[in-house]
Amino acid sequence: MTMGPSETSSTPDASPDADGMTVVISLPRQLFSIASVHPRSSWLRTMHDQWLDEQFTASGISGGINVVRKCDAVSLFLHGMPHAPADRVLEAALMASMAFAIDDLFETGPQVELNSYLAVAHADGAAIDRNADLVIFARAMERARQAIGPRLYARTLKSLEKWANSTATANAAVSSWDGIDDYLKRRWVDAGFGGVRVVVEYCAGVDLTDLEESSLLDDLHTACFEHSVLVNDLFSYRKEKQAGYGMNAVSVLTDTEGMTLQSAVDTVCSRIAAAEEAFAEQVRLFTHNDPNAHADIARYVHGWRDALAGNIAWALTSPRFNGHRLPLNSSLPTHMVLHPSHTTYRYP
Repeated sequence: MTMGPSETSSTPDASPDADGMTVVISLPRQLFSIASVHPRSSWLRTMHDQWLDEQFTASGISGGINVVRKCDAVSLFLHGMPHAPADRVLEAALMASMAFAIDDLFETGPQVELNSYLAVAHADGAAIDRNADLVIFARAMERARQAIGPRLYARTLKSLEKWANSTATANAAVSSWDGIDDYLKRRWVDAGFGGVRVVVEYCAGVDLTDLEESSLLDDLHTACFEHSVLVNDLFSYRKEKQAGYGMNAVSVLTDTEGMTLQSAVDTVCSRIAAAEEAFAEQVRLFTHNDPNAHADIARYVHGWRDALAGNIAWALTSPRFNGHRLPLNSSLPTHMVLHPSHTTYRYP
């Protein structure tokens, strides 16, 4: 049974633990139980780092690869696309590394520079103006355009533009959120979900552009979006709280609804469980009920299943959220300990 917010009131609040704060976390394990890692992980990581390091070196940027490694996007795809062709996973990881790096760079960055990146994405060579970062971004976007093809690339640009527009008003929007549902509406754009859809399609070997405006996949996408965003918010809470970054579901619940930290975590875990149940229903709909009627959609759904499972595994192990890389346990943790500089977990 999914635990609702009204059932969390008896849960003790977060408690101090040495130099950290401990919260109980209760997550469904259906998706996590299928999490795995791509069999060509070593090759993929080597090729990803090699291509980016070559671009940084050619542009005279010393140590640039270390900045990208901190984003840890390649690990996300090693966990999230374990059954996809390695060449497609490589292209997706390179795209994600650029997206992560730019997102980190422009959380508080000037909009005029962000517009330069958008111009480069549209193949406006004049916008580069000998800027080394823009040169690398231009090469990465051209590589992506050739890899994914014109239809998927056009949708990638559309998602990038929506994300850029959302960052311009982010600070104004933070103070006006009205609870978690309002927050999730905002994140639909800010999280670049349209671009994520493109990457899942590409790795699954399908192109669902003709269904982009159709309502057929609305319930599927709502479940995938909420699951992925809320999993990330749960495990990145410590990092984002310390950075003063309020765009996090746990922070929204404590700040706008007056919840204790433990009640906010309980609510987020409950919403993740509900999203996982909703996703399971979509899997049954598109893969069990006459899958031949929706062959491409079935492949797409399987891609999302791997992506959601892998996202949990990545969030539990990535230094991007936890401050250091952690080993992947075969079971889900029961407690999350928030230390000043890192996160640890307790397992049953």
